Formats: sequence, structure tokens, C-alpha cells
Amino acid sequence: MRSLVIGLLSLICPAALEAALVVNLVQIPTVSVPRDYTGNGVGFLMGAFEISNTGATGAVLQSITLTAIGSGDDSTAFSEIGLYLDSDGNGSYDANMDTRYGAAYAAYPMDDGSLTYAESTGFASGASKRFLIVGKMNGAVLPNYQQGFRTIVSSVGVTGAVPTGIPTTYTGGVGILNGATPLRLEYDLTGTSAPYDYSFRLLLDNHDGSWISGQAWGGPIIFGQAKFGAAGTTPFLTWVTDSTSYPVGPFDTTGWWASSVGGLPYDAPGLYFGASPFGQSWTPSGVGDQLTWFGTANTFVDDGEMAWSMRRATSQPNSGSATLEPAHRVGDYLRVVSVAGAALDVAPTSTGGGSGFAIGAFDVVSHSNSATLNSITLAASGSGDDSSAFSDVRLFVDSNSNGSYDPGVDTQFGSAYSAYPGDDGSLTFTDALNFSPNETKRLLLVVQLNGPTLATYGQTFDTRVTAISATGNMHSGLPTAVVPGIHIQAPTLTLATSATVQNVAYNEQGPVGIGVQAAEFLLTNNAVGTANLDSITVAAAGSLFDQTGFASVALYEDTNVSGSYDATDVLYAASASAFPADDGSLTFSQSIAFAANQSRRFFLVVRLSGSAQLSDDFWAQVAALGVSGGTETVGVPGTLVECLSINSAAPNPPPSGGAGGDNDSGCSSNSRDSFWQIALAFICLIAAGARKKATTR
Repeated sequence: MRSLVIGLLSLICPAALEAALVVNLVQIPTVSVPRDYTGNGVGFLMGAFEISNTGATGAVLQSITLTAIGSGDDSTAFSEIGLYLDSDGNGSYDANMDTRYGAAYAAYPMDDGSLTYAESTGFASGASKRFLIVGKMNGAVLPNYQQGFRTIVSSVGVTGAVPTGIPTTYTGGVGILNGATPLRLEYDLTGTSAPYDYSFRLLLDNHDGSWISGQAWGGPIIFGQAKFGAAGTTPFLTWVTDSTSYPVGPFDTTGWWASSVGGLPYDAPGLYFGASPFGQSWTPSGVGDQLTWFGTANTFVDDGEMAWSMRRATSQPNSGSATLEPAHRVGDYLRVVSVAGAALDVAPTSTGGGSGFAIGAFDVVSHSNSATLNSITLAASGSGDDSSAFSDVRLFVDSNSNGSYDPGVDTQFGSAYSAYPGDDGSLTFTDALNFSPNETKRLLLVVQLNGPTLATYGQTFDTRVTAISATGNMHSGLPTAVVPGIHIQAPTLTLATSATVQNVAYNEQGPVGIGVQAAEFLLTNNAVGTANLDSITVAAAGSLFDQTGFASVALYEDTNVSGSYDATDVLYAASASAFPADDGSLTFSQSIAFAANQSRRFFLVVRLSGSAQLSDDFWAQVAALGVSGGTETVGVPGTLVECLSINSAAPNPPPSGGAGGDNDSGCSSNSRDSFWQIALAFICLIAAGARKKATTR
């Protein structure tokens, strides 16, 4: 009788048996940011939502559409809007960990417009994934103070499921802090140890176009040491309030004043005040006018680490505090910045031809004055031996500014070395490189491998700049972040999965009883060297009871390279009678070697036991590959694919249970007729609970 119930459910109320992808908004507070905030260049979290598969079968998410709302112009305010999967599951955006979903967009096509992100992602029954909306605010037209930007999930595209929960309510979104002033605070810093000498100038440069003649500016000018726009932090939330560590003056050098800007409390020293008893304010006469002062401090404050704010005098229109802004360090000094990049996959004997290949890049940036770089020191790191793996190490200036090494075009800086003096050692390149004010030049580390002792598979070689010698004082950015350089290419097995849903009977045995090809797994050694496969783990999903629905589960290799399973294919490892549990996993163990660039095709082959029910389905996924000998893997775990759909009764007598089989329970024709009458009256009311498997799973 159970099979008849399920058949009726499938015919009359099919939607009741489908998977459901539920979209739930994750409420996060509104993020208050400056109008050009980029989250330290990698974006910041401005919304989140979760998608969960509450059905009993697998489903595939194909696309997500976001729609913008709010008072700001979504077509001009952003420079990037992206979606990320919360890969590390910590609920926050981590640029180096989370995985982009779909393509990135520079902005919405229009104000309050929509963007669709397309990428196929499988959801097993019960699976839940969090998506993060990440933005950058320095678009074509900067937004104004108090404008807001919010987002809703307006639709999702799915296969094999019914989406619910859309459209969502709006996310907390983004709020813009007070707009920038037409003033710019610059400072110069000299000295090699504390106390450091500072000189300041408050300059009317009218960079935001808001200056009107007659504007008067009062205090306080305040200082706080915090990274401006540091990733993962609210701008200037943490303040250091040590009265001996900040240069202040000339009008007031003693008071510490509790105040608030953008809703963030702080205590900071005041420079001067427009209120009694001080009664002082500054009315610049025109663009280029400036106010200067000097001071000393025991703390070295680098470019972008000092915050400041002013307000128009209370008698002026639009009075009140301005956005906390970074003070800008100027003068004769250089900043060194590592250029982010991924490690190069190369063979142990790679030379790159000519002088070699670039494994790292570093930008050197001058500021308001000319400067000369005289030397630069690089420190090696990584698991490989830098003293023996290289045969040539050089530094080049990217003369044509294209970001890559061009032999015969780029200019060598300093001498060539055959290797580092020791593992994780340092090399200093000495030369003269002149910089104009506010100029950036890129330097490229170029190497050849095939040294006295060849590197081995899996080893890494990385670099950072630890010191420079140049004109000026207190150069910044040192030591730089480590730049990934070389990864010695290991033999790599790349997994590709495919399957076509087959309609089968619940006791299908395949042609002449050899089994049914359910899915296909292609493994390819895409790198140099021999790859070693030791095991393949296959995970089951779907509504079919995997521990009882099969008579056997096996993996075969396509030994005759026919592209489909047949009787001549060879069994890979021992077969199993079924999965150990519903939605469980089976590990097939056998060691196989893959030559360079060799591919092997495997088939998941099953025979059904006769216990499945009509409308059951079976999904499969390669959950893991066991490898050894330095072998690496790509594409693991593999794609979850739908393989089988039980859509008919057995073509042959069931294995046991009499003519009607176990599913019929011995019902007579009259009992079936009575059931029809009852079922047609109540079928949709009991759809959610009628099926034993759906309620007990």
C-alpha cells in the first residue's frame, strides 16, 4: 500500500514532495562608513543571507538576484558589488578565505536596480549555506552624508526545488557618515627615535567642492591612532588616548575632551576651540590658504594612522562635525607596499628563459618631495631551501609599467646573486633609483631555479622587503607583507563529475544483471610527476534509503576507454552491498598510479534491491580522494549530481514477499478501491506526513 500512497502523492500533489530552498535574511547592524570606504581595498560586509534545503532531496542553486533600495544612488556610489560564500563559516567576510559566488559587478545598472549572480551550487538535503554581500564605496560619484544603501534578495533560480522566503526584507545595509570637509590635514615627520618632530598644515584645497567664501572653522581638531579603513573594523573605533603620544598645539595642549563623531565616542586632545573661553576659529581666505603648527610626540604615526575632524562654527550653515578623515603624511620619504599575488606553480628545474621569471612584486611610492632609493633588502621564506634551490636571483624595475617582467625592457636594479646566503636568508640590492614627487615604481624579483640541490614537490619560496636605504626619514611599510612566490608543482589529480538522471525500476539490475551506471568520475593528472591515488570516497544523498535500496554498490574503471560502463570494465577495489547508512559514505581503497597528463574514468555502478519507493531519487558525490607521495587534488569534494529516479514498478517479480511484494502488503482489489476513495479526499492534507521516509529522516 505504501507504494500506492506515494504514487498518488506524486501524481496529485507533486509540489509536496519537492525539495525546498528557503532564503532567510541574516540581520546585521547598519554599517556606518565614509563615503569612499573600500574596506582596505578588499571590500566590506554590507549584508548577509542564508539558503537552506529543507526538503528530502538534493537541489541545485543556479542564480541569485539582488535588488537595491535606499536613498543613495546605487548606480554611481559603488565601485564593486560582489557575493561571497562564507567558506570558513565564521559569519563574517574574510577576503582570503571566503569564495566569490558568480561574477563581480562595478555597480547596479540603475538606481534601485537589480544584479543577477549565476553559478551552479549543489545543496544536499538539510544543507545550509551563508552568502555575504560585499561592497566598495568609491564609485563614480561619491554619496552624500546620511544617504543609505540597502539590499533585498528578490529572486533565486533553482533546479529540483521550490524557492521560498523571497523577496526577503532588506538588510541592515550601509549608512554614510558626515561628508568630507574642503580641508586637508598634512603632516611631516622627522627623527629616527622618540621624541619625533611633527609639522602640521591645515590646508583649504576644496577637494570635495563644498567650500564657500566666508566659512569659519572651529575645533576641536582631534587625533586618534587607528588604521583608516582597516579590513574588518569600524573606522577609528579603537582610540589610543595617551596625552604624551600626540603632537598638539598651539592653542590648547592640556585638555582631553570626550566627544563623538559619527556616533563613535572617543577621548582626544583638542588643538583649538571655537567656544568660550578660547573664542578662536579659522576663516580661510581662499583655496591654498593654510594654518600651520608644530609639535613632538613619542609615537611614530604613519600615513593613514592618524584621524582628525573639524566642524564649521555654530553660526554657519550645516554646522557640526565632519567625517573622521585620515591625516596625510607628506615630505621626503618612501613607502614600500607588497603587491598581492598567488604563488606560481612551477617545476623544480624551471628557469623561465633569459634572466628567469618573476616571483614577486613590490611598489615603492614617493610622497610630496623627490627622493632617491639607494638599496632594498629582501628576506626569503617558505619551506624550500633558498640557499641551494636557485641558480640566479635578480631585482628589476618594471620600466614599461605593465606589471610583468619583460626581458630586455625592464631595468636591472643592483647586482645578480646565484642564491641566498642561507635558508630564509636576506639579499641587499644596491643601486640608485630616483623618484619624482608622488611617483610609484614597481620592482620585480626575478629568479631561476635548477640550483645545486633541486627543490622538491610541494615546497614553497616566498619573499618580503625588510629594509630600504633612501633619502628622507622614517620610510614606511616595512617590513612588507609576505608575497607568495613559488609553489613547486606537485602531481595533481583533478576531479570532474557528470551524470544523467535515469528513470529506473526499484529492482533495476542493469543489462544482463551487471548493474546500472549511475555517475561518472574523471580523474586527470594535470601536473608533472606521477600522481598516486589510494582511495575514492563516494557520498550518497536523495530520498532513497541508501542502506536498504541497493543490492550492490561498486566502482569500475573504464578500462576499454569506451566512455560508458560495460561488462569488460574492471572493478576498482571491493564492492559493497549498500551504503552503511542513509545518506552515508563508502570508501573504495586501491592504489593506482597516474602518469603525467594521464586520465582515468570511473563509473559508479549500482544494482537496486527492490525496496525503493516510487518517486525516490538517488544523488551521489565524490566526497574525498585519498592520495599519497606529494600528490595534490583539485575539485574535491566534487559536484553533487542526481543519478537515478524510481519511476516504475519492478519489470520482474520482486525478490521476495509474494506476488504483491512487501510494498503491497497483500491488499485486495477492493481494498485498493476503498483506498482510492479515501486518498482522493484527504491526500493533500496528509502529504507532508504520509511518507514514512520523509518523516523519519
